[in-house]
Amino acid sequence: MSVAVPRRRRADINVVPLVDVMVVLVFFLLLSSRLEDARMLGVVPPAAASGASGSASTAAVVAVDRDGRTYLEGREVAPAALVAALAEMARTRPGTEVVVVADERSQTGAAVRALDAAGRAGLSARLLTRPER
Repeated sequence: MSVAVPRRRRADINVVPLVDVMVVLVFFLLLSSRLEDARMLGVVPPAAASGASGSASTAAVVAVDRDGRTYLEGREVAPAALVAALAEMARTRPGTEVVVVADERSQTGAAVRALDAAGRAGLSARLLTRPER
C-alpha cells in the first residue's frame, strides 16, 4: 500500500510590483528635490501673476540671496567664476536650462548678472517666481 503525500506548493512573493513602485517614488523624489536648494538658502522669489513652467530635470539652479551672494546648485560661487562654471555645464550637459531664483528683497543687479552669465555661457535662462496670493 502506497500512500502518496501531496507536496505543498511553496509560496512565492512577487517583488516586481514593489520594485516598480519604488522606482517611481525615487524618480518623483529626484524631480521634486531639484528646486529645494533655493529653499535651503532662505531665498524667497518674487510674486508674479503669470509664469511659465519648465522641466526641472534638465535645469541648473542659480540662487541669489538678499545680500547678493550667488549660489550654483547650492554652493556659493563668485560672480566671475559663475560664467566659467556655467560654460563647463553647457559643455558637459548640453540643453541645460538655468533657473535663476532671486530673493525678492535682493537688488536686481545680482539677478541680471546671473541671467547674463547664463546667456554668455550659451544656456537658456529664466527667472523663477512664486504665484501671487
